[in-house]
Amino acid sequence: MSEEIYDIAIVGAGMVGASIAYHIVGDARVLILEGEAAAGYHSTGRSAAVFAEAYGPPAVRALTRASREFFVSPPEGFAEGDLLHSRGALFVGRADQHDEVLAEYQTLKADGGDAELIDTKTA
Repeated sequence: MSEEIYDIAIVGAGMVGASIAYHIVGDARVLILEGEAAAGYHSTGRSAAVFAEAYGPPAVRALTRASREFFVSPPEGFAEGDLLHSRGALFVGRADQHDEVLAEYQTLKADGGDAELIDTKTA
């Protein structure tokens, strides 16, 4: 392993990490640390354009909930318009995935999410 000295280390080579590195590399020596085999591995599966409090393991959901206030009421002058726009989402599962879908629904509700469970018996 190289023993070079870096000014900044960025954890994650997804869209955000790579973009930050691109914009600061002229001013600093930048190291990007990535846990996946390829940069941008999850880039199409997790979008920074979606604020989903029910996504991910408990720690990720907690961090997302903790950042809600910033997105709802950003600092004065931070953005020209609203940062969040309400959108619905639909999670669909096959009959053999019933238990997993039910568990996701229960997790969402336990975290205070607004959700409705619809199955073939109630639809």
